[in-house]
Amino acid sequence: MNYRKFCYWVLPEKLEKLKKDFEEKGLAELEETQIPCRVLKASSELAWVSESAWRGFCARRTSWYWSSDKVGQYLIVSQKPIEQINPEGCIMISDSDFKPLQLPSSAELVELINSKEFQMRKPSSWEKVEESEKEFYQSWFQRRSPNTPFDFNKLFASHSANHSNFINPKFFVIQDGEKSPYSIGESLWVCSSCLEFFNILGSQWKTKYVVPCMGAVLFARLPMDRYFEVKTFRSRSSQKAL
Repeated sequence: MNYRKFCYWVLPEKLEKLKKDFEEKGLAELEETQIPCRVLKASSELAWVSESAWRGFCARRTSWYWSSDKVGQYLIVSQKPIEQINPEGCIMISDSDFKPLQLPSSAELVELINSKEFQMRKPSSWEKVEESEKEFYQSWFQRRSPNTPFDFNKLFASHSANHSNFINPKFFVIQDGEKSPYSIGESLWVCSSCLEFFNILGSQWKTKYVVPCMGAVLFARLPMDRYFEVKTFRSRSSQKAL
């Protein structure tokens, strides 16, 4: 694919200054107000995500934003590095050939869901799933995996455990002496991968491997079941602090 995106979280005043700079340079940026992952389209050259997008189409699934350290910031996603922004904290998303050596058993999924860290971090709205959303997931399964019996409780357990694995990972690889957690299911079995792509969850890890959820497959045209490398740039001092 030769896919690469550079992502930056900025405060409102910085965004306004950047928008003026972009305009002066003849760069056209798009504002995403409904579906955060849509800015990951390979064809999108420069876009930013407004706060309203976290209350948009995936409001329940992206509600983690509102209890994260990203609240009040705006996300800019570009095909190229943005020189006007300090590279500290820049998130680079690129394709990879990563494949997990191990995926969790049913018992290990339960262990991840019951972890103290996940239970403390999950938003109050996370488990308030409406029937219409369950029907939406069922339609995905019927189209993509018609021979797999649909069980929403099993699916939701996978969603929860996957997020938990980026908060306090049990499934990871060691790279340069550091943990690199990864998605613990295929695209049909993960949810709101934008949380991991954009460091709303898992910002403490220098490198993560993230599978796009079905939303990212549908709206950002990312390939199903392929792991992307998500790397966060930090100074040596900030790495030591971790």
